Amino acid sequence: MDADTTSTADEYLQLAGVTKDFGAFRALSDVGFTISEGEFICFLGPSGCGKTTLLRCIAGLETQSQGSIHMGGTDISWLPPSGRDFGIVFQSYALFPNLTVSDNVGYGLVNKSMASADIEARVSELLQLVGLSDHAPKYPGQLSGGEQQRVALVRALATSPGLLLLDEPLSALDAKVRAHLRREIRAIQDRLGVTTIMVTHDQEEAQTMADRIFVMNDGRIEQMGTPDEIYDEPATPFVADFIGVMNFIPVTVIDGATIACGDLRLQCDTNGHAAGADVHCAVRPEDILLVDGVDTGDGANTVEATITDLEYLGSFVRLYLRPQSFGDDELRVDVRKDLARHHGLTVDNAIKIRIPAGGIRLYGSGTGA
Repeated sequence: MDADTTSTADEYLQLAGVTKDFGAFRALSDVGFTISEGEFICFLGPSGCGKTTLLRCIAGLETQSQGSIHMGGTDISWLPPSGRDFGIVFQSYALFPNLTVSDNVGYGLVNKSMASADIEARVSELLQLVGLSDHAPKYPGQLSGGEQQRVALVRALATSPGLLLLDEPLSALDAKVRAHLRREIRAIQDRLGVTTIMVTHDQEEAQTMADRIFVMNDGRIEQMGTPDEIYDEPATPFVADFIGVMNFIPVTVIDGATIACGDLRLQCDTNGHAAGADVHCAVRPEDILLVDGVDTGDGANTVEATITDLEYLGSFVRLYLRPQSFGDDELRVDVRKDLARHHGLTVDNAIKIRIPAGGIRLYGSGTGA
């Protein structure tokens, strides 16, 4: 097969129109994107959204029903996994239990018929990179879950692949180990500059590790962007609800700067929605402010509400509010713990809050903004 060199130098991986059917079920539908060399990308979405199927198509472990995949300027759409330049780490790590740590890391190098001295040097370099030099003679069963994950990672990197694929590599670990390894994996990726794609359903992993996040839903990419873009400017209600926590309030557009929820009027940019349109107002819990004697607002968007419940979540308290003007709709508001203590907030307290106009986004009845 002749190489197709249509990609530009910085477009290391290109997908166009990738679709995958399993019988009558469409797992992927017309997926397309480009990834630059050295980027760290996360495929993020709920179970069953197609993210692992997409990763497996890139690896050649599944064959797409339609579409093309180019890597480094070469069409790899129909190449077997052995013909593609990647390393992969699975959720289960898939280490060989009968081989030592050194032999696991060097396994791919042996298959490439490298000289023994070169293999030994490469394995030593990689184990030192992840702080496991002292564990070289041990077997996987003698290691912790986090140590096994690091062995799987450097085994995937041993052959210096052009692309590193990570299939939920941290999901089997406890929260503290995950948090530590997130930083470690990202630091190694930065140091080596290897283009990386990680599949995860954990939004915190994606937001702390990725250069760009591809949010997936029902076999499609719903939005691509930096972590800040995905969080601050969600393109659809699904993205807004999946990333972080979001309040959705049914409202009616009054004019270009005003919406109504019952008798309450809120000021915001209605972003081209027509007067009279029924839309949803979306606002993050942390963007809603308590109103007290030192509030510097102009009085707009002030709402009276009653606290129906509280959750203590470490550094902040989440209030569940029943605004008098919202009917049956409930609001979640995140307040710093010291502020909650200062105000003596308890269930059944009546309070005032302000919803800043800049924190409001409107979504129509469809999937778009």
